[in-house]
Amino acid sequence: MTDAELAQAVREAVERLNAALAEAARHNLAVTLRTTSHQTTGGVEQVVLEPRIFKQL
Repeated sequence: MTDAELAQAVREAVERLNAALAEAARHNLAVTLRTTSHQTTGGVEQVVLEPRIFKQL
């Protein structure tokens, strides 16, 4: 995969995430995203998103 293809894949994933967060908000769900970083065995930092989802009353 080329750099341009990877960049496009990330943009599309972020677009889908934003759409999902907007849909959740329309259904009164509160979503927070927590980021953590992990070191891979190859020495590369990997960022992981952990969602927390709550029903708004």
